[in-house]
Amino acid sequence: MIAPMKRSFVVVLDREKREALKALRRLGVLHLEPVQGKGQEHDELLTHKKNAEDALAVLSEYKAPQDAQALSSRQAIDFADEVLARSGALKATLEEIAGLAREIERIKGWGDFEPALFAELAAKGQSLRLAEAPAKKITALAAELDLIRLGESKGKARVALLAEPERDLPQEFLEFRLPAKGLSALEAELEDANSRFKSLKADLAQLATKADRLRDALAKIERDLAFEGLRSGIATEGAVAWFSGWVPAKDEKALSAHAAKAGWALLLDDPKDEELPPTKVENNAAVRIIQPIFDFLGTVPNYREFDISLWFLLFFGIFFAMIFGDGGYGILMLLIALFASFKGLKAGKGVGDGVKLFLFLSTLTVVWGSLTGTWFGLEKASIPGFLQALALEPLASWNPASGDNIKVLCFILGAIQLSVAHLKNAVRDFPKPKFLGQLGSLALVLGMYFMVLNLVVSAELYPIPQFGLYLIAGGFAASFIFGSWETGPVQAILDSLKNIISIFLGTVSFFADIVSYIRLGAVGLAGLAISQAVNGMASGLLRVPVAFAFGAIILVFGHGINLAMGGLSVVVHGVRLNMLEFSGHMNMEWSGYRYEPFKETADE
Repeated sequence: MIAPMKRSFVVVLDREKREALKALRRLGVLHLEPVQGKGQEHDELLTHKKNAEDALAVLSEYKAPQDAQALSSRQAIDFADEVLARSGALKATLEEIAGLAREIERIKGWGDFEPALFAELAAKGQSLRLAEAPAKKITALAAELDLIRLGESKGKARVALLAEPERDLPQEFLEFRLPAKGLSALEAELEDANSRFKSLKADLAQLATKADRLRDALAKIERDLAFEGLRSGIATEGAVAWFSGWVPAKDEKALSAHAAKAGWALLLDDPKDEELPPTKVENNAAVRIIQPIFDFLGTVPNYREFDISLWFLLFFGIFFAMIFGDGGYGILMLLIALFASFKGLKAGKGVGDGVKLFLFLSTLTVVWGSLTGTWFGLEKASIPGFLQALALEPLASWNPASGDNIKVLCFILGAIQLSVAHLKNAVRDFPKPKFLGQLGSLALVLGMYFMVLNLVVSAELYPIPQFGLYLIAGGFAASFIFGSWETGPVQAILDSLKNIISIFLGTVSFFADIVSYIRLGAVGLAGLAISQAVNGMASGLLRVPVAFAFGAIILVFGHGINLAMGGLSVVVHGVRLNMLEFSGHMNMEWSGYRYEPFKETADE
C-alpha cells in the first residue's frame, strides 16, 4: 500500500536551525522538500564532491586490492586532488606522445639533421629550403633552380635548394616545413614521455588501492553537502527560519512529540489536491521481494495512484515462467538462487529481496516446465517417466493441441489481469457514477476475450456467445455515458461525443491488448524450438567419441544463449505487459517520487 502522508511545516529560531536539522536527522521521519543551497561552505562541498566523483571515475579503470584504512574528509579531498593531478598529467603526457609520434613520422624520411643549421645559413645570406617534387620532373626543374637531390621515395624526389624565402617555388614543389628539433632529439623526448607515461600509470594503479575508501568518504561528503544545502537554503525571516516537508501519517505523533520537546512550532495538514507528496510503498516481506524490479526500472507510482506490487509480483512470476518455459532451465536458476541464498546466510547478510525474488521466479519456472513437460527441449521419449507424469496433457509439449491451448491460457491471463485493473478502478471511483464506466470497461474486456478466442484461435471451437456481444455493446454504452462523468449525464455525454474517435479506438484497443498476451506463449515456444535445434545439432556429435567435446560445447553454448535470450525476453515482454497493458488500463503514469526521509546513515 501507499502510506498516507501529512504536509508538515517546522518553524525554529534562525540561530538554532543547525541543531534543529541534526535533531530531525536523528529522528529520521521527515522528507524535506529540496532547497537551493548557497554560501562558500556549500560551494566548497560541491567542488569536493565533483572532484571525488571525477577521481573515482579515473580510478575505476584500474583493478587493485583495496586498502582497509579509512580516509578522513580532509584526506579524501587531498587524495582526490592528487588523483586528478596525476590524471591530468597522464592526459597531457599522452597528448605529448601523440604529437611527438606524428612529428617523427613526418620528418623521418628526411633523416636526422639539426634544424638550427638552416637558421645559421640564412643568417649568412644562404637560404636553404627543403621540398619534394615528382621524380620524373626533377631534371627539368633542376635547370631553373639550384638544388641538390637528396633521395627518392614512392615517385617523389626530396631536394635541398637555394632560394630566398620570398621566392615562390614552382607548383610542382611541396615545401617541407622544418621541425623545431632534429629526429634524434625528438626520439629522445618520445622515449622520455613514454617513461613518464608508464610511471604515471603505475602511480594511478597504486592510488587505486584507496578507491573504496574514497567512495566511503564521498558518501560522507554527500551527506555533509545535503545537510549544508538545507541549512543554507532554508527560508528565514528575521530571527525565524522554517522548512517544509512530508511525514508519514503514522509518524506524525513522533514528530509532534519531538517538536514539542524541542520548542519548535509545527503545523501538520493533509495534502491539498494540487500537491504531490512523495510515495512511500509499504508491503509485507512476501510482497516486498518485487521491489528490486521497480528499483531496476526506476519507477515510482504517483502518490494518488495504485500500489500494484502484489499483482505485479503474481503476474510477473507467471510471465517469467512462461517465457523461459523450461523446467530444466528453472532448476538451473533455482540452484543459482539457492547458492546465492546460502552464501548470504553464511556471510551473515541474510537473503536479499533480489535473491528471494529469483527463488520465487525459478520455482515457478520449474512448475511451468513440469506442467508442459519441457525439460531442456528433450523429446518425450528422452524424458524420464516420473517427469512425464507431472505434465498436464492439454499443455504438454508433445500434445499437438498444446499450442492452441497455451494461446487460450495467455488470453485468459490477459483477461484476468485487465479485469483486475478495471475492478480496482471501479472500487476507487465508487460511489461516484463514474465507477459504472469502469464496470463498462470490465464488460468490454470480457466480451473482447470471447472475440479474441473466435478470431485468433478457432471460430469453430470458440463461437462468440450471444452474451459476449451484449457485454461488448453494454460495456461500450456504459463507458460512453459514465466514463467522462464529472458533474452530470449531459456533461458526460457531451464530453464523450467530443472524444468519440478516441473512445472508439480505445474500445478496439481492448481487443489488441488481450491479443498482446499471446507473446507469452510465442516466446516460450520459440525458446523450445531453439532448445530442440541445439539438441539436434549436438546429439550426432555426442555419439562420436572424437567429437564428443564439440557436441558438449554446442550444447552448453546453445542453451546458454537461449537462457540469455529468455532473460532479455522477460524484460521486453514480461515487464511490458505489467507496465504498459496492465498499468495503462489503470491510467497509471508512474510519475511519483520516492519518500526519502532526512535521516542518519548506519555509519553516522
